[in-house]
Amino acid sequence: MAHSNVVANEMTANSRQMCSLQARRLLLVMMLVVWGPVVSAQQSQQQTRRVLSYGIVSPNTREDLKLEEAIKGMNSTEESKLLNKAVNLSCVVRSKIRAYRALGSWSDGAEYSVMLRVNSDLETLRYLVSRMGRDAEQKYVIYFHPQPRGSADLYRLWFPKRTRSLVALTTALEQGGIPFRTLVPSNQGTSVYIIDLDRDLREKILAVARKLGARVSFQAGNAALFGDDKRPQAKVVFEEEIKKYETKNPDLPPTCDFRKKKPQMNTNR
Repeated sequence: MAHSNVVANEMTANSRQMCSLQARRLLLVMMLVVWGPVVSAQQSQQQTRRVLSYGIVSPNTREDLKLEEAIKGMNSTEESKLLNKAVNLSCVVRSKIRAYRALGSWSDGAEYSVMLRVNSDLETLRYLVSRMGRDAEQKYVIYFHPQPRGSADLYRLWFPKRTRSLVALTTALEQGGIPFRTLVPSNQGTSVYIIDLDRDLREKILAVARKLGARVSFQAGNAALFGDDKRPQAKVVFEEEIKKYETKNPDLPPTCDFRKKKPQMNTNR
């Protein structure tokens, strides 16, 4: 009889444990059902909200450009054309685009580039750099779109006044272990933008900033370098991105320069 009571008690305890486990599982499923769409919606909203975003595209098509040649190219006709193209796309996406002459440099090369800043959602930003990349016959373009839970970081090092030449600054960044950087000079100073795609440069960036006396700011977001090693294939990649956006957003306005060139109808009779 005592043995039967023990068995019964064990069965009762096991039943309670099973019920408790099932209840926890049911609660977990309910939380996933309730919160899953909420998290997904929040992520979607973050992707579609307009925030100050960055794109970098070069008009250069030469291979193995030297640093001094790239700096000289910042005042080239190709650079000016791409700057104007970026600004004229403002009317297409209905958001003011600011474009700046820039110097992109890496461990074994450099090229003159254009950095654009625009209040944009992610899809529009990808569309903009794709149009510029296609028209400039580029292999790759890169962008950064701020998002609190993004997988990349954008660092900005600010050097007030132009006390260092672009060559000296590039050399110092290279020696500090910063493999990719974009320098944007102005009358007030020089900004250095570093998109840390793998989030493994933070300590090196902060060390270089301390050594050179730069002010540092950074933000999280989504970033991508996309295109192809071959220009014809890169053009296909860009055109696919353009087509996808224009299909989703039909009847986009023309570029600003087209509007200016459009002849006015003569209503005087």
